[in-house]
Amino acid sequence: MFWKYLLFELRLLVLNKKNWLLGLALVLFFPLYYSHYSQLDLIDIREEKNEEAENFPKILDKFPGSVWQTEEGKEIRENLIEQSSLINMQRLYLRNEEQGISRGFFSAGPNFQKFFDAGLQLNELRLELHRRGNKGIQREYIVPVDEILKENALFHYHKEHELPLIQNSFKASNYIPAALSIISGIMFCLLVLFAGSSMLVNDQHHPSVMQGFPITSMQKAFSKVSVHFVQIMFFLSASILIGGYYVARKAGWGDFRTPILIYQDANYIAVSMLRYLFYMLVAFGLIALLLLFTFLLLNLVTKNLYAAIVIILFILFSPQLLLVAGVETNWLYPIKFIDISEVLSGDAAMEYGIEKLDFKHAYSWLVVLNILVIAILYGRNKLLHIRKVETAPIQSS
Repeated sequence: MFWKYLLFELRLLVLNKKNWLLGLALVLFFPLYYSHYSQLDLIDIREEKNEEAENFPKILDKFPGSVWQTEEGKEIRENLIEQSSLINMQRLYLRNEEQGISRGFFSAGPNFQKFFDAGLQLNELRLELHRRGNKGIQREYIVPVDEILKENALFHYHKEHELPLIQNSFKASNYIPAALSIISGIMFCLLVLFAGSSMLVNDQHHPSVMQGFPITSMQKAFSKVSVHFVQIMFFLSASILIGGYYVARKAGWGDFRTPILIYQDANYIAVSMLRYLFYMLVAFGLIALLLLFTFLLLNLVTKNLYAAIVIILFILFSPQLLLVAGVETNWLYPIKFIDISEVLSGDAAMEYGIEKLDFKHAYSWLVVLNILVIAILYGRNKLLHIRKVETAPIQSS
């Protein structure tokens, strides 16, 4: 009977025009957002290195004379001069590649190694100045530690996998992660809530018919959540494939080994675009399940569709609302896991000052929260069943 009820729910969902419109909107998002993304003025590696080189005369010019005279000041000066030399070497390698002097430069050739080796040496010198407290260096010229760690992770990844450094940022392999980061968070939560808002409509409109199925309340709950979950993930997967194909027709697929930085164990590591996509889809799946079960529970408790949506949105926005009111919100950090892109990028860890707030921590919390909501839903249904049995009239023989 469970499978018959599941197929019944599936037929109802297939006939739900509202959800198909939501799916169409998600599919259209990828090509529509690309029209904006393709107009962005992304920073080129050559421009970045030229700007870094131009900063060194300013750094040396503003360096306090009192510090130069000390032994430590002389060591800092040598450090800065060596940094300047390494950056100019990197600029030379880039210029040679642009002019075609070193064919195959960003492949497995010797200059490929030289560029990244120079970058790793440069970052080690920067970290040394951080250990010295960046004495005498103006704040605007200090490269943050997290930016240094990110660049090191990318350089190691490029060296290990022998990938081109200079790529077309508007190809599908670079665009899909950018588009997913926009969907992540409140936008995806609204999609799930609106798609799941019809789970109990038929139960409320036709109670006598829907209660006639000889299956338990939890089986009904799992049936409703399952079909809506599958539909949401289908819409998401279809939008990624269709959006990727659309972008590939315009700019090409790109290289799906392209590195993307993620935050893990209080550090940054570079992973391939495909691995990043897998992490995002797993997180979206856990978030969708959590929202669907929570929405179902609140809808059963409040008996009001809109009240359930408002309560969930209030919970999701509570950290921002409390922050505006001047209340400390660090204890609400598990809510931040809803925006999985910020967790993967490390922005959530920086915002809350919690080093362990990475994607593994987020997945653990999402699994625990799913189990907790399911347990509450099961406990509520069990309690109602017990009360129903206790209050049922005893039939005379």
